[in-house]
Amino acid sequence: MPENVVQAFAREIAFRDVRRLEPYLGEHVAARFDIAGDLIGRKALLGFWRRLFQTYSLFEFHILKCVVEDELVMAEGVYLLATRHAAVLDVRAISIFEVEQGIITHWRDHADLTEVPMSEKDRWRRLSGSRW
Repeated sequence: MPENVVQAFAREIAFRDVRRLEPYLGEHVAARFDIAGDLIGRKALLGFWRRLFQTYSLFEFHILKCVVEDELVMAEGVYLLATRHAAVLDVRAISIFEVEQGIITHWRDHADLTEVPMSEKDRWRRLSGSRW
């Protein structure tokens, strides 16, 4: 079921290991984030996540509610993240996943960035722009 794939992917994020995320993502996955912009392909997306994991001592994504329509999964969730020297940042998001044959092929993430400090937004832009 598509929602099971998305739920499993979200749980894997807490392990902070991109190798655990890789099986859930299509090779040509297209992801769009409000601040980080477009990331096309598994390699680009995993590179971004690797940089996030290196930056934050805590990084989790908890899905609060899912609505499924065929292969489309709309999830209301919360990202919890913190650097070693800062309080936990709670970022609410609506994420839309397209799942085909058990893998995520498209992902759009719309976060509520009202409470997010400009320094974090700048960090995400910088991390998404870095290419490995």
